[in-house]
Amino acid sequence: MIQVDINHFSDWYFENKVALLERAEAWKKQTIQLEKEFLKEWPLERIKEMELDEYVIGRGADNKSLCYEIEAGKYSDMHLGIRGGTANKFGIYWNKEKKVYYNKRNQPISATELETEFAKLKADLFAILEAGIAKDFEVEAFSSKNSFFTRPAIVTKLLCAYSAENTYVGINMNLDNDKIWKKLYIPQGKGGVYLQNHELTTMMMERFPELDAYHLSVILWDYHEYVLGKNNGNKLSGYCEQLLINKNIILHGAPGTGKTYLAKNIAAELISNGRVNDVNDLTENQHQQLGFVQFHPSYDYTDFVEGLRPTNTVGGVVGFELRAGSFKSFVEQALSNQGNAYVFIIDEINRSEISRVFGELFFSIDPEYRGHKDGVYTQYANLHADPTEKFYVPENVYIIGTMNDIDRSVDTFDFAMRRRFTFLEISAETSAENMLSNNKVKEIFSQLNAAIVAPEVGLTKDYQIGASYFLKLNAGEETLEHLWETKLCPLLNDYFRGDHKLREKMFFLRRAYFNGADR
Repeated sequence: MIQVDINHFSDWYFENKVALLERAEAWKKQTIQLEKEFLKEWPLERIKEMELDEYVIGRGADNKSLCYEIEAGKYSDMHLGIRGGTANKFGIYWNKEKKVYYNKRNQPISATELETEFAKLKADLFAILEAGIAKDFEVEAFSSKNSFFTRPAIVTKLLCAYSAENTYVGINMNLDNDKIWKKLYIPQGKGGVYLQNHELTTMMMERFPELDAYHLSVILWDYHEYVLGKNNGNKLSGYCEQLLINKNIILHGAPGTGKTYLAKNIAAELISNGRVNDVNDLTENQHQQLGFVQFHPSYDYTDFVEGLRPTNTVGGVVGFELRAGSFKSFVEQALSNQGNAYVFIIDEINRSEISRVFGELFFSIDPEYRGHKDGVYTQYANLHADPTEKFYVPENVYIIGTMNDIDRSVDTFDFAMRRRFTFLEISAETSAENMLSNNKVKEIFSQLNAAIVAPEVGLTKDYQIGASYFLKLNAGEETLEHLWETKLCPLLNDYFRGDHKLREKMFFLRRAYFNGADR
């Protein structure tokens, strides 16, 4: 069992310091940008004067109410999230089904009581925020007389935004207080978890001068997840840390090991600052921070960076205009929002001629030259509105490539590019751990892959088969025979094309596959 105390936190922090600071710094940039926009849209005085429908959740995204925006909308990722629970946590909310306002007890509010209830709620919220900004924890606002005193998730998030001194972290310390937060710091005085939050943050900043409250929000939450074992064994987090540190990674391995699927989920984790690790769980805005292309033999510089494209004919004459390619367009988006992480996935990165696609971007994507505004001239720089304009890749752009090790085009992968990427192998065994739950299917999978590298067959592990081929079998949606006849046998036959021992090797593999089912 982990012995949680400040010394244990220190050991954990220093052991993981590089990755933690990389992630925290990226999160800080995103949060500061969101905070600036929030304060412009929601100055503190607006809280004091807001109308009921400016506050309540339940009327949908178009309403852009305070409660909607900080839980699920534009500011949901500002100073950590407050998703979860029910709408009654806001005190008053709109029930879409009943078409009436409800209170914190999930009861309808009569028209005669609505104005009074909202006036009290608004006054309580403004009072606790005002006292929290002043760090005045002795006042009545920090007591059970204030209806927001028991709603620290909402209040803490807002205090982080409104407190200019930045001495709060965006963590609801009511959550797992006895397990973690009280073991790091027990508050002395009134103010409950709000005082605890402020004093723990201040103490941590004094103890670790390189950290501010922004950093501590995400680092303390990572510690919370570590202590509770929520990230133990989660290989995705390790890949995400590699991406943060190295900027460019390539996931490589045998066919069907789920490299593309994994790449998208690594991107989702980085874009969401660890809140989700499934690309389908990203918000609509977050999806704009993810780019995807698949390379192929005819893909070139004009597709990727920029080039001349035909326009409508005028008088029978075809015109041309300069257009940005997929990567350059993506970078331009990232440059306009450098507080957020942007991830560009290049699937099958080795299937095109790399030097022809990237051109002078060899320099720009190098992790050591990220953010250098000196940049490089592109091949079409003389056609720009400003011919002196240079191209560079900002710090907030990350690249994930995927490639099959047995692809015959692997040898064309440029050595200059190899130096600029960190290669991470996704083995067949790793894919099984990530994707298969049925132990019997895992046994069949293991027997076949063991046979592939056996002396009787003589292939390397690059030719082993990934778990994605076995997903329908794992789910009970496919038979052993169907999987063998329609997917595995054709693939394996292709491995041995022209081999005079093809029949013997296929017999050996077939026997291993079906014997695995009998074990």
